[in-house]
Amino acid sequence: MRDNVILLAGVEHPSAEPWVPFAPEALDFLDALSVAVRASSKRREELAAFAFWCRRSRLEALKNRHACLPPRLGRGLLFHVAPSNVPTMFAYTYVIGLLAGNANIIRLSTRRGETEAELCGILRETLDRPEFASVKARSSFVSYGRDDEITTAYLSGCDGRVIWGGDAAVAAMRRLPMPPHAVEVCFPDRWSLALLSQAHLSALGEEALAGLAHRFYNDTYLMDQNACSSPQMVVWLADGGEAGIRRRWWEAVAKEAQGRYSLGSFQAAQKYERFCRAAMTMTDPTVVRLDRYGGNLVYVAQLSALPTAPLELKGGFGLFFECEATALNQLLPMLSAKVQTLVCAGPEPGDMAAFLAAHRARGVDRVVHLGQALEMDTVWDGRDLIEALSRVIR
Repeated sequence: MRDNVILLAGVEHPSAEPWVPFAPEALDFLDALSVAVRASSKRREELAAFAFWCRRSRLEALKNRHACLPPRLGRGLLFHVAPSNVPTMFAYTYVIGLLAGNANIIRLSTRRGETEAELCGILRETLDRPEFASVKARSSFVSYGRDDEITTAYLSGCDGRVIWGGDAAVAAMRRLPMPPHAVEVCFPDRWSLALLSQAHLSALGEEALAGLAHRFYNDTYLMDQNACSSPQMVVWLADGGEAGIRRRWWEAVAKEAQGRYSLGSFQAAQKYERFCRAAMTMTDPTVVRLDRYGGNLVYVAQLSALPTAPLELKGGFGLFFECEATALNQLLPMLSAKVQTLVCAGPEPGDMAAFLAAHRARGVDRVVHLGQALEMDTVWDGRDLIEALSRVIR
């Protein structure tokens, strides 16, 4: 092993042999991994979500969706850089690389938390099982500090790289050379929002409203809004209903958070700092007031109008920006190429996707129901990752 590199799971030198996408060996391993995670992580919601995502029935559904006539093979060996602020992302990118038919080197940050440590341990134990020797031979989970020399050495033997991180991280990685044939898939900074129909929520009873609040909590608080697909802002579609529904909504979100979220001093300080920065620096629109629910659990920063540059609005830890639209076309000016996910309650995702396509929206690659913002997919940021990370033999 290279100096200063820690092998967390798998092998030091993974094989670069390509497999067919959704190879039986890969599906068997991931099904066993799903079972192992479910057995060991009953208290970690993000791990339970990962286990649910890579269960056998889900993988078979993905396989059917990506079925194609021309023979395909993986690219070979991929190098992945996982973000440190989304604890399970390293596992998702590994699964996608494996499903595409590739061997994978996953680089984790040295700043690993309990979630990454637990999941790495389960991965190591599952890979070490004799029946999964062929998968272990093409898997390497490593950790080391920022070192371009080590990364360049890894890249020199790779057939592609997958970069998850901010714009600066992507730019830094792109400066490092790869073999001329290697492919690159990058996931830079993105921003997401929620669209709530006032009429739709007004028609719901308390139990149904609480169910929506539960799903909204999963979209936001589970990752402290660090995931690129977590809504930072809520836009109310003023299409009728009762004006008081907005307060009822945030009270329901606060009630959900009271039962599930642990607000420490760090989170509280970060949330307050981000609100103050927005209030002091925003000029068009401005922050007109702050509403609090559940004590410090929910901050709702009211904006004077729809923003034209929403990427400046950085929530987190239960800080949300809120504004109103009276018609859907009012959303279009703020949907830049940096806007990734639109989470809906009321408008149907299929209808919204058709609306955005018909109006040539610059941004939004995903439109989903409330509660589905964090659901990983093999189509992400508008790209089919199985196709991007494999090759057709014609």
